[in-house]
Amino acid sequence: MRLSAVSLFSAVAFGHQANPISKVLDLLHSLKEKVVSEGEAEQAAFEKESHMCKDQATSKQYEIRDDQENVASLSATIEKAAATITELDSKIAKLTTGVSKNENDLAAATSLRKKEHEDYVANDKEMVEVVDTLERAIGTLEKALKKGSSLVQAVSSPQMKKLTDSLSAIMDAAVFSTNDKKRLASLVQSKEDAEFEAGQAPAAAAYETHDGSSSILDVLGDMLDKAEGQKADADKAEMTSQFEYNKVKQSLTDQIAFDNKQLEAARKGLAEQQEVKSTAEGDLTVTQKELAEDTATLNDLHDACEQAASEFEASLAQRKGECDALDTAVKILKEKTGGAESQAYGLVQTAQHSVQHDYASVLKTIVGTGKSAKDKQLAMLAVRVKAALGSSADPFAKVKGLIADMVDRLEKQAADEAAQHEFCTTETAKSTDKKEDKQSEIESLSAKIGKAKSTIAKRKEQVSNLQSELADIAMSDKEMTELRSQEHATFVTAEKDYSDGVEGVQMALKVIRDYYAQGEGKTGDGGSVISMLEVAESDFSKMLTEVRETEETAESEYEKLMEEHKLESTTKKGGVKYKTQEIGQLEKAVAENTDSKGGVEEELDAVLEYLSKLNDQCIAKPEPYEERKRRREAELEGLKNALDILEGEAIGFLAVKTVRRHM
Repeated sequence: MRLSAVSLFSAVAFGHQANPISKVLDLLHSLKEKVVSEGEAEQAAFEKESHMCKDQATSKQYEIRDDQENVASLSATIEKAAATITELDSKIAKLTTGVSKNENDLAAATSLRKKEHEDYVANDKEMVEVVDTLERAIGTLEKALKKGSSLVQAVSSPQMKKLTDSLSAIMDAAVFSTNDKKRLASLVQSKEDAEFEAGQAPAAAAYETHDGSSSILDVLGDMLDKAEGQKADADKAEMTSQFEYNKVKQSLTDQIAFDNKQLEAARKGLAEQQEVKSTAEGDLTVTQKELAEDTATLNDLHDACEQAASEFEASLAQRKGECDALDTAVKILKEKTGGAESQAYGLVQTAQHSVQHDYASVLKTIVGTGKSAKDKQLAMLAVRVKAALGSSADPFAKVKGLIADMVDRLEKQAADEAAQHEFCTTETAKSTDKKEDKQSEIESLSAKIGKAKSTIAKRKEQVSNLQSELADIAMSDKEMTELRSQEHATFVTAEKDYSDGVEGVQMALKVIRDYYAQGEGKTGDGGSVISMLEVAESDFSKMLTEVRETEETAESEYEKLMEEHKLESTTKKGGVKYKTQEIGQLEKAVAENTDSKGGVEEELDAVLEYLSKLNDQCIAKPEPYEERKRRREAELEGLKNALDILEGEAIGFLAVKTVRRHM
């Protein structure tokens, strides 16, 4: 008993001490406020980090999409280049084989033509000598006979002696038959017999052939006609062979030139395609590496953000559990310790005179807090407390109740304001993120639309240029065809004229040669006419060959140009087709992106409208939340101080009461 009295007396001696239950409640409230404050800070940090994760992920997804599009485009380029390379390799092999074959054929034809020409030159030289010898022999005999000399004297003349020596030399010529050679041998033998008979005239039979068919002049004339005919045939055969060779040579040369041009273009195209393929493969390797790196970065970012979100959710759950535990503890203390608190720390009417001066201190605290916070409710509380002190039988309990009710009300207002502030902060952040996302999406769609429209304009210009070039090619083909038709018509006329000329000259030569072959009108004029006709025949044949070669060259060049134009037109038409398809795809993409942009703009308008409402609700306040929070904390602190004073008075009162009872 004495120990209890001393303890209670000590409590009185040390002044007003706080109610321990009240202190615990204050500690619990402070701890909850700290948990809530730390949670708000963590919430703000998480929202900032979440926004950063979203921005980085969106940026990386755009990069991955671009990489994927580049990979697809480069793969298509490589595939197309590989197909073109295979096609060009096959074409080059085919052209190379064709050029080699044509060059071999040309070399063989040239070699054969050279040998034929050499044989012709040798034979022609021999024939010219034979014809010249025969013509001089005939001329010498005819002149001698015109002067009145006998045939024996003509044959025995010095000039005839030289000619017979020459005739002996050409008896081995392949142009003459065995019968002709025998007849020519008779002439030579008669000359030799005349020399041995010492001036005696040989018998008349000596100047006839062994079969008595004709005279020496007839033999020489027949041999001359045969030699000239064979020479003419040889000349004609040579011209024909040369013409055929020229035609073959021109055809092969043109084909080789055309194939070489195609081969050069194919090799150039092959080199270009190989370069395109090599460049695309290098770019593809780099792009695939970048795609793998971007994908790995995105996965790492996703994992990191997911981990952060998981940690935040765990922390949030932990803080919620902590707040729930604190609220439960407060609730239990208020519900279960109210009676014990009243019994142990309640004010007693008999101690009123000892604590009366502290009521004034409580009232002063409430009034001062109300004035500093400019709170009408605290001012009203001060009036109620003053009234309770003057009229209540138990002023301590009533004042404490009034203050406790006010504290609860202020705490509830603070909690409501904190919840409203959290709602405003969260919704504003979310709406701001949505606004930025929609604005970014609109900018991206606008950029795509602008780029697509620019590409469409460029492709339309290219299509227009290609169509103009195709029109020019078509006009050029038409003009070339008309010109070729005119040239061909001119050729047909010229060919007919020259062919008719050659045919006419050949017919005239046949008539004259047949006439002179009958032995009539053997004068020098006949040979001149034949020579002139042969010159005309040669000129006509040469001109005929030239116009045919010119026609073939013109036709070959025309066909080559038409083929080149055909290939060029096919290429340009393909370009028009593909570019037109691309324009259609781009226009479709523009329409889709425009529709998407319109939808996103509507969503952005809705977000902006919601943000405006949030601003009206959360920002357009006469007093910021931080200021209200500071003021509310000051009010709570003042009220708690008042409660502390009251709790201290209660303890003093109980101590006095207990000491008196035990005395």
